Amino acid sequence: MKPVIQVSNLSKSYQLSHQNKASYNTLKDDFARIVKGPFGGGIQNEKETFWALKDINFEVNQGEVFGIVGKNGSGKSTLLKILSRIVDPTTGAAIINGKIASLLEVGTGFHPELTGRENIYFNGSMIGMSKKEISSKFDEIVAFSGVEKFLDTPVKFYSSGMFVRLAFSVAAHLDSEVLIIDEVLSVGDIQFQKRSLNKMTSIAKEGRTILFVSHSMSNVKQLCDRALLLEKGKVKFVGETEFVTDQYLSKNMFPGSKTGFKNNPDKPAQFISIDICNSAGEAVDALEQDEPWSIVLKYKVRKSLSSTVVALEILNNESQPIFMTTDTDFSKKISPLEPGEYKAKIDFGGLKFVPGSFYIRASIQSPGVVAHDVRENILLRVRQNDQDVRLTYFKGKYMGYLSTKIEWDIKKGS
Repeated sequence: MKPVIQVSNLSKSYQLSHQNKASYNTLKDDFARIVKGPFGGGIQNEKETFWALKDINFEVNQGEVFGIVGKNGSGKSTLLKILSRIVDPTTGAAIINGKIASLLEVGTGFHPELTGRENIYFNGSMIGMSKKEISSKFDEIVAFSGVEKFLDTPVKFYSSGMFVRLAFSVAAHLDSEVLIIDEVLSVGDIQFQKRSLNKMTSIAKEGRTILFVSHSMSNVKQLCDRALLLEKGKVKFVGETEFVTDQYLSKNMFPGSKTGFKNNPDKPAQFISIDICNSAGEAVDALEQDEPWSIVLKYKVRKSLSSTVVALEILNNESQPIFMTTDTDFSKKISPLEPGEYKAKIDFGGLKFVPGSFYIRASIQSPGVVAHDVRENILLRVRQNDQDVRLTYFKGKYMGYLSTKIEWDIKKGS
């Protein structure tokens, strides 16, 4: 079978300019530069060639869901822009057999002055669909997006969540052979993310091809058949999803102790740090088997947030959630989260995990609204106790994930 996407020796370079003297000049220096400029005495710029991508090779087959992972700055966005025919490569080629629908960032393919209704037709015509074809999908697109009330409003007035819901719905429902989806889905609320992932699964079963970029390894593992890991503009690994995501996680895990995050004043709420602490309350890189432990979350709230929940999940090495706890008693009305700095200690006490590697995900979320902050891939390591004899009974493998002691009350007879 001929691949739907063929990328051969693909490279992309940009020219960066650097001044050869300090950028901070006095008014006298600036005046002298302006005067001397026409006579060749001005500041010269030095040029540097930056390779955003270098010698990229891979193929994607029809009906395949192909993941692309990598740190920020690894070249993912540049690659998708080339595949979406937004920019041209410097060298090499990217051949795509079929119509392409792309959702790379908020605003892709939409005109801000047009209404939601007009943009559905505009976007469909951009990928070569007739008005009749678009009309046949129109009701389905609108129902999935959930923006019926605002359909005749210019999209420049949409919230980022509304924008993404409509943009994804258009891209997913129009008849393109290749669907390219970037991390933009993280802007939507959790329920919409789940619906979108389910929709992509059904799209793949129809024989359409999907390129999916995400920092969520659980989503990549759930959705993708194969994946590619980019590192500094080069292909580091390409192959089975589990292998590629494990390679990514091993290189990009945050240590469990003293994990601080950069301040982002644009967020209404954000985590400051996440620490894994031992029985003495000290932040540690790994826990000893069977010792009491806790997780300490520090977070900042910049404005009053209604119905907001702080949640903590623990995932196994397959990126599957195995435990969850929240700060909220859902049997009562959820109180607003008021501005200030908070420190939450989650004491796990007797809840213990078998030796191995686990991952922590923490979120600050208002139901039905974009997640205010999500932190993933916090490494939780549990070391094996040399005296543990369970492996003798279970052929060298721990069964399950929890190692909590449970009392058995055994009596002979009925």
